[in-house]
This record gives sequence, structure tokens and C-alpha cells, in this order.
Amino acid sequence: MKKAVLLYGLFAKEIATLPECNPNDERNWMGWTKKQLIELGYEVVCPIIQKVWEAPPYSEWKKVLDEAKIDDDTILVGLSAGGAVCVKYIAEENKVISKLILVAPAYLTKKIDHFPITDDFDGFRIPDDTKNQIKNGTTIFVSDDDPLAGIQEAVIKYERELDAKVVRFADRGHFSFLIKTFPELLTEISH
Repeated sequence: MKKAVLLYGLFAKEIATLPECNPNDERNWMGWTKKQLIELGYEVVCPIIQKVWEAPPYSEWKKVLDEAKIDDDTILVGLSAGGAVCVKYIAEENKVISKLILVAPAYLTKKIDHFPITDDFDGFRIPDDTKNQIKNGTTIFVSDDDPLAGIQEAVIKYERELDAKVVRFADRGHFSFLIKTFPELLTEISH
């Protein structure tokens, strides 16, 4: 069975506790995508990271990915810091997956104030063979109006290191959960 795992990034506490920010809630693009994929016959997991506003260590993120049972039929989708977590997970766990989709991905290799989980990424570099562990390639969604520092540079690095296809938007910001649907993501996963 085809599987998709959608992993979000960091939220501020006051945002993360809103029901609409639950990745399984159909009122945001991640929950909407999950519902659409289930209707298409996919197994879909949108893990919850406990106390994500406290920037949990990488081991907490790894734990939920381990529980999702990532395999070579899995499409892994990571938003922001969740994208960096997905890449590290694939590389360090030597996982072969079907496809990787990064949405406004962070590239965490050094300490950045607004990404406190980077201590776990200190010095992490994507091994050259990681792109070969992604059977059907990597796609990156990014918006030119993303307000977070470093996202545009991260896209350039991931594009180069993972031989990724980049899809640009003009008006999606950091792909917040205020966005209700994401048909381009649905298409990229299901085709």
C-alpha cells in the first residue's frame, strides 16, 4: 500500500495549541491533503510532535518517524524544520523511500535562533548518496514571499544536494496552516 507521512515544523505555543494547527485537522492544508489521499487509497500519517513549541530534540522527531514505519513505498513530506528532520532521518537511518517532498524547508547545519533544534544538527551534512535513497526524486515547494530568513538559501542547497525539482509560488509565505488546501502537493504525491 502506498503511504504518505506528512511532518510539520516548529510552532509557537500559542499557535500550536489551536485545533486548526493539528496536522490531522481538515481545516488546514496538511489535514486536507491527508483526507484527499485516504480517499485515493493511501495510508497517511501526520504525526504529532509533543510540545513542539519547546523545540524538542531530534530524538523526539525520530521517534514519531520510527513509529510511522517508513519504507520504500513511503512518500515523506516535511514542512520547514520538519523538512530538515526528514532529510536527516533518511540519511542517518539509511532509509530508502519512494519520494521526498520539502515544503519551505529549513536547512539546519548551524545554530539559528529561530530554529533551536539545530544543536542536534550541528555539523550535519547530507551524504552524497542520500539522493539515491529517494527512488522517485525530491520536489521542493517554496514561496518567494517566505518571511523566514534562510529558506531561499536552503532551497538552493537542497536543490543541488538532492537534485531536486523546485516549484515556486509568489504568495504562499511559509505555507502556514491558514492555507486551507494545497492541490499542487496532492498532485505531486499522487502522480
